[in-house]
Amino acid sequence: MLRFDGDVIFVLTDDFAEKVELEHTLLDGPAIEYRLSDQDEKTVKLVGGCIPEIRDKTEVARVCNFRLGKHEVVKNQRFEFN
Repeated sequence: MLRFDGDVIFVLTDDFAEKVELEHTLLDGPAIEYRLSDQDEKTVKLVGGCIPEIRDKTEVARVCNFRLGKHEVVKNQRFEFN
């Protein structure tokens, strides 16, 4: 789950999402936008995903990275399998 200032921006419910790309177009005129979305561009993209980490031919974790436009919002977040 990606939050900014306490607001939910994005929730990835499937850890098997290796490639995610979402695009948001900012509205013209007065509109409520997340501050992180306002990057002096008409559109902002959330891109990234989670890739498997393999040891001895067994998946032991997923490592996730996401960018929202110019900002890295998730960096090398590792989810281990028990």
